[in-house]
Amino acid sequence: MTVPSTNIRPSNPSLLGYPHTLPVEVALKVASIKDICEAYGISKQDWDTLRHDPVFIADVSRVNRALQQEGMSFKLKAQLQAEELLKTSWKLIHDQSGDVPPSVKADLIKSTWRMSGLDESKNKANTAEITAALQININL
Repeated sequence: MTVPSTNIRPSNPSLLGYPHTLPVEVALKVASIKDICEAYGISKQDWDTLRHDPVFIADVSRVNRALQQEGMSFKLKAQLQAEELLKTSWKLIHDQSGDVPPSVKADLIKSTWRMSGLDESKNKANTAEITAALQININL
């Protein structure tokens, strides 16, 4: 897989511009950076661009923290799968062939919002709890 430096900020936000497993391999130090880059088809110039990218740096740091806390756990593997599944979700939501029913697209959109924490259900629940806690009754 070749990762051109022009794809560091792709137009499809479900793509990072680098494979989702790359930060894991860098954090685990499974091989030298040179060997990891060769395996992914990343040129020296692309690596120089990527290693200074704030999103990539944050991803490697996040993986390092997770490895210190959890080791290579089921949760980390599931997160990697979830990242990859965003690509499938994006393709299904934007499918123009008519093969994907609108209800499936709607469910995928709602699920993405819910999993990202952008839905209002948690905020509404918190507001209701605060309102209930602050309720004042005056009996005359």
